[in-house]
Amino acid sequence: DVELKLLGDGDQRVELEQYAATLTARERIEFLGFRDDRLDWLKSFDLFVMTSTLEGIPRCLMETMAMGVPVTAYNIAGIDQLLTHNETGLLAELGDKQSLTRHWEAVLYDEKRARELADNARQYVMDHFSGHRMAQEYDALFKKLLAKTG
Repeated sequence: DVELKLLGDGDQRVELEQYAATLTARERIEFLGFRDDRLDWLKSFDLFVMTSTLEGIPRCLMETMAMGVPVTAYNIAGIDQLLTHNETGLLAELGDKQSLTRHWEAVLYDEKRARELADNARQYVMDHFSGHRMAQEYDALFKKLLAKTG
């Protein structure tokens, strides 16, 4: 059984809620809005789908990857800095809903592949965006700046 949980908010929320109310599967769709407990929700997910069409480097995507949840998304600027297709997630070209749907199915019905993608994504975030890694980069930057001025 598949359930759809939508975290966050946006301009289309009312329209999406109205559309969801017309579906036969409406009882399996829940609009969660913005949540302080989003990390608890994320770790309970079998799949995270990011359908944004414009992003920077999304924190919610980094959080999801760090929680070990497999990700599918559109291949847009920002997201492409975090996800590598078939390594740390599955990417579809912007607007290609059929491809994105095939990626969801691939993750939902192939547990081994889903686990591999999630593990790779988690490792990528830990290697590139952990607090320790960021501290090392700031330390190196400060030393470089001090060397230039002193």
